[in-house]
Amino acid sequence: MGTSIKLLGLVLVLSGIFVLIFDRSAGAELPLLAGLFIAFVTREKTEDERSLYLKSSSAYIALILGYGIKLISANLYEHQIIGIKLYEINHFLVLVLGMAIILFYLRLYLSAR
Repeated sequence: MGTSIKLLGLVLVLSGIFVLIFDRSAGAELPLLAGLFIAFVTREKTEDERSLYLKSSSAYIALILGYGIKLISANLYEHQIIGIKLYEINHFLVLVLGMAIILFYLRLYLSAR
């Protein structure tokens, strides 16, 4: 069951990336956001206290880093240094969930050795 849900999350992430690239309409990021959320909350094969701690602390770190990136990018956009503004809450959530997943798996597999 967990593998099929994780596969659904992966399919939504991959399709969401293509939809986000080719469709600039409002709500185009929703498949990507849903896929990242499903991939992040799906249980691992061996779920223990360590993996739960890594997952929650990765979410905290990603939230802090994501908010810092949002503040810096807004300041750079105001001063016309960059042309991209992180203005949608969904874009912020995509950034935070993506970073949380990357941080979790990096910390999980690099600390296991």
